[in-house]
Amino acid sequence: MPNIRASRRDADRLWGVFGVALGATFVVWMVSWLVTGISEQDERCAQGIVGPGGRFRLEESSFPPNVSCVYEDGTTLSSAGTLVWIFWAAVVVLTVSGLGALALELTGVRGAKAASRLSRLAITGAAALAAVYALAFFTTGSPKSDPLQTCSAFTTGIYERAQSVHRTPFPAQTTCVYADGKTYDLVPGWMGTLEWMLLAATVACAAGAVRAGRSADAGADATPRVTEPDQSR
Repeated sequence: MPNIRASRRDADRLWGVFGVALGATFVVWMVSWLVTGISEQDERCAQGIVGPGGRFRLEESSFPPNVSCVYEDGTTLSSAGTLVWIFWAAVVVLTVSGLGALALELTGVRGAKAASRLSRLAITGAAALAAVYALAFFTTGSPKSDPLQTCSAFTTGIYERAQSVHRTPFPAQTTCVYADGKTYDLVPGWMGTLEWMLLAATVACAAGAVRAGRSADAGADATPRVTEPDQSR
């Protein structure tokens, strides 16, 4: 029992770190989005305001939002700069603390309290998965939308009409397909990875809750009954 209580305390601490890292990740993402939006990095590079000048290519990222100008001599100028490293550091802490907390939750799961705790985690994971799944689809428009509306040049950067739109049920993905064979995924790849991770965490917590509940029931059935001494004598 002391070991189980210690693991629960450690899990609580890791969940606290997970929450802080999650908040930091969101804040850094928002700041990166704002900085990238107002920096107009592509225009500054094209006009020679920043960088060594000459030919360059643009590299865009949404995780976190960032626009980089990569020159032929290897010089790279990023709109988000240090925020990219801070963001990924927060993601690493988020991942490690979340996996560690989940592992501790599943260590020696026994009793009704463990079953209740893991059930809440499973419900939370399912709700988060549903939110990410809905966001991935709702941000790409209705399935009945015209390909021109779904695959606008403003979103894809491809100035030709999409021939069709292909949707994948899970992980949620909407792909613009063009006449020349080109494709463009409207949902970032990291969202698909996140969906799989949330699904795995939900299944693990649900399985742990079932196991803990069965252990609690078995323990209750195995508890010896205490009989009262016969007072009739």
